[in-house]
Amino acid sequence: MTCMGNPEAGSGRAGHGLNSESQQTRSAMAAALARTLAPFVEARALPAAAYTSPQVLQFELSELFAKDWLCVGRAADIPQAGDYFVTQLAADSIVIVRGADGAIRAFFNVCRHRGSRLFDTASGHGLSRILCPYHSWSYHLDGTLQNAPRMPDNFCKADYSLKTVRAEQYEGFIFISLSPVGPTVAQHFARLPDVGRFRMPELVSGKRIEYEVAANWKLICENYSECYHCSHAHPQLHRLSDLISRSDRTQEIGDCFNGAPMKLRDGVETMSMSGKRSVPTIPGLSLDDCRYVHYYVIYPNLLLSPHPDYVLTHSAWPLAPDRTRVVCEWLFSYDAVNSGHFDPSDIVEFWDLTNRQDWALCERAQLGVQSSGFVPGPYQATEDCVHTFDRWYAGRMAPVLT
Repeated sequence: MTCMGNPEAGSGRAGHGLNSESQQTRSAMAAALARTLAPFVEARALPAAAYTSPQVLQFELSELFAKDWLCVGRAADIPQAGDYFVTQLAADSIVIVRGADGAIRAFFNVCRHRGSRLFDTASGHGLSRILCPYHSWSYHLDGTLQNAPRMPDNFCKADYSLKTVRAEQYEGFIFISLSPVGPTVAQHFARLPDVGRFRMPELVSGKRIEYEVAANWKLICENYSECYHCSHAHPQLHRLSDLISRSDRTQEIGDCFNGAPMKLRDGVETMSMSGKRSVPTIPGLSLDDCRYVHYYVIYPNLLLSPHPDYVLTHSAWPLAPDRTRVVCEWLFSYDAVNSGHFDPSDIVEFWDLTNRQDWALCERAQLGVQSSGFVPGPYQATEDCVHTFDRWYAGRMAPVLT
């Protein structure tokens, strides 16, 4: 389940603004973001403060993570009534639970009596009710108050339901938003490419690995968005997949995402240590689909990679300006996982190695942007997806910094 810890440099809820002493940093960053928003050939990368400032991270938590739709898991994680998991978003603990009616709902993990935390465990099964350990207030799985012991006769239980968090599903993934207003998931993702052919709601988790990376969350999203580094940093990846030049591919761009494909080399079947498939392809894919791997950054922090035989996801959750928790999961067809000889180790080893190579590069970049000698540089021709992500970020953050 997701986790986004409280930033180390700053107390209280996300959303507290920069104080007057930080006005200089705020103004300087706003000016620098204008250069990121410039046309590609003139643009410069994000300024140092975007990766290092605790105050900027507070703004990101309030302006991005507290307002946008965030992927926190999959409906398959809680298949039965009474199944639940808990996710941490900055200071807010959220419980996501499947109700007796089959609906998935999200609530703040806070009792309506005096604010006690309700759940301590990360996940569980078989709930018949939600019980507060402090004073035994209990709630139905739809969040309505069931019982409040020894409260007065005029106490109205209907006024004390759990505080809800918006929760909706897209392609089998559960998204939540801390904002009570705004577009639905369907409206927000209306311009996403049609990925229905990958049958993601039907896929089953075959492996999950969590990493803690000593780098800013945006460095991880930026690194994912380019393969300028691949030929020398990822030799095992480079022998499997061609970097498609900017002139030979169509970058896919929308308000909430950007991405592009990479082509498998001739004779390569999938992204694995051997380059051969150890599991069957996702049913129904075309021959053309089996020649490409797609990479999408779904803002702010979901990295979605459909492959011919599996779907790989990463999500990047900021813990501090220079520390990120990354959750990586491999999704396979139900038949593959339940075949009796399912073995994803060739695939998992490939991406775990690639991930660790990437994390080392991101940590190296974090050390560099912390230096007083760092000056944002230009984008290389194949870094158009990085620039698109940075432009989205700059466009969202510049108005709140000026």
